[in-house]
Amino acid sequence: MSEAHSVELPTWDLSDLYSGADDPELTRDLADMGDRARSFEEQYKGRIATSELKADVLLTALREYEALLERQYRPGSYAQLLFSTDTGDAARGALMQRAREASSAASTHLIFFDLELGAIPRDTYDAIIGDPILAEYRHYVEHERRLAEHRLTEAEEKILEETANTGGRAFGRLFDEVSARRKYEFDGEELTQSVLLAKFHDPDRELRRKTAESLTAGLQEDTHVLTYIFNTLLHEKQTKDRLRGFDTPEASRHLDNEVAPEVVEAVVDTCVANYDIVADYYDLKRRVLGLDELTDYDRYAPITGETSNVPFAEARTLVLDSFDGFDRRLRDAADPFFTRGWIDAALADNKQGGAYCAGVTPDLHPYVFMNYMGTPRDVMTLAHELGHGVHDVLAAEQSLLNYHPVLPLAETASTFAEMLVFDKLRGTLESPDERLALLCGKIEDTFATVFRQIAMYRFEQRAHRLRREEGEQTAEAYSAVWQETMQEMFGDSLRLGEGHASWWLYIPHVYRVPFYVYAYAFGELLVLSLYGQYRRVGGEFVTSYFDLLRAGGSAAPAELVSRMGFDISSRDFWQAGCDLIRDAVEEAKALAKEVGRV
Repeated sequence: MSEAHSVELPTWDLSDLYSGADDPELTRDLADMGDRARSFEEQYKGRIATSELKADVLLTALREYEALLERQYRPGSYAQLLFSTDTGDAARGALMQRAREASSAASTHLIFFDLELGAIPRDTYDAIIGDPILAEYRHYVEHERRLAEHRLTEAEEKILEETANTGGRAFGRLFDEVSARRKYEFDGEELTQSVLLAKFHDPDRELRRKTAESLTAGLQEDTHVLTYIFNTLLHEKQTKDRLRGFDTPEASRHLDNEVAPEVVEAVVDTCVANYDIVADYYDLKRRVLGLDELTDYDRYAPITGETSNVPFAEARTLVLDSFDGFDRRLRDAADPFFTRGWIDAALADNKQGGAYCAGVTPDLHPYVFMNYMGTPRDVMTLAHELGHGVHDVLAAEQSLLNYHPVLPLAETASTFAEMLVFDKLRGTLESPDERLALLCGKIEDTFATVFRQIAMYRFEQRAHRLRREEGEQTAEAYSAVWQETMQEMFGDSLRLGEGHASWWLYIPHVYRVPFYVYAYAFGELLVLSLYGQYRRVGGEFVTSYFDLLRAGGSAAPAELVSRMGFDISSRDFWQAGCDLIRDAVEEAKALAKEVGRV
């Protein structure tokens, strides 16, 4: 057992939400949820979408709506957090379902509000929206009016909400449970997915090859159910898009993200045009490793032939010191995650894989979830999720309706936090070999965040269109699309084996949040530009950066980024980010030559 595993890793303390699943307050909140929503409906239905609406009435309604949502989010968040650490616990699963059903029942009484916001007569809306008392809610209301263009009637929306827990949400939960409960056979052991995937970073090539075989074998055992889930979710989305009038599978995500389709196209096209950076790097890595050919299980092989083990306590110090080097306030915002039990990093059977940060409401702190195994990448993951956490802490200055940043900007603080840790590490290394290993690791992480996410986005685009145009598809059909879109990124520099074709089956975002993935590329390329600005101007940058985080979701990405001096509609902006990645590859080439590895 590694040192990272031999000491007790933190599990979170959820008592700030409820004392336990049997907490009477939890029972009461679930029971009262519907009554509170009905009361709101009785008070405001028919009073919003009227020519007689006044600014003070709308303000009072918005504030009461926020207060109601805050009470509604709390039990659902608690149930989801509890479930994610043990998907095999039937009682936890039942609690999560109960919370979802209670939330759906309450939401049917709130649907009218967003619909009426969209139906406020234009003359009335124009006359009141400029009132200073509505200033903090203007962006929210305007966005809701754009969303309302794609909403159905109240009766239809209620049906969709009430059936969601036996539709898409149910299949999403099934994906989570199947994936979390799957054990992978490896050298006589049964490993969770998180533990198995970490072995792709092992210096032993034969071990990595066996890891790929184990992953493929486990996924193939679940192929039928996972493909069925995927087909069902894609068809459900097709149906909803048709009913709501979205002309492409990704259009609803762009609207939710408040990003114009042409901006997303600029990001995607720019990244695809720079795929040669990936091929160039992996050609270098093949030569550094002394291999005739790279394959899928060589992507994350360590350059130095060894892997470091970083105890959690050391990771904590490194991350907090890196944050402190930027600004003490960043460290102060992150420290309570460690001292107050806001992190769950322990490995456990039936625990979901991956990592996330859950921001609940502005008056409650966020929670970080991960599976810490002591690798350098885990340190970066810790920094990444704490970046999200700090973003949520600072955005708590906003009210609930402006609290959560949209997905592309939500990845900004997390990626920036990773850059701080990377720079901190790089400054401590004197050996060119160590600097090369660190730089290569960072380049590969950047590829995973930028180019791989864009490749996955293109996979989703093709998979959704295939399902819509030709009906339910086989696993083999989706696998062929996956293999082609992923191989395109690598060119001839790396060969994806036959088993890799099924690896789309374990990617959670394509099941849970369709077309989420381009947000990662957006955030990474944005951060490269922001970080370049930070290096140029130093302390002058700090204030504007904190302002960006404090803004939460109070404005659209284009406006928030423009305050930092950037134009996201410009393809040159995104190309500048790719140029910085290319510069990093050139630096790796020079280091590899310096140490005699090529």
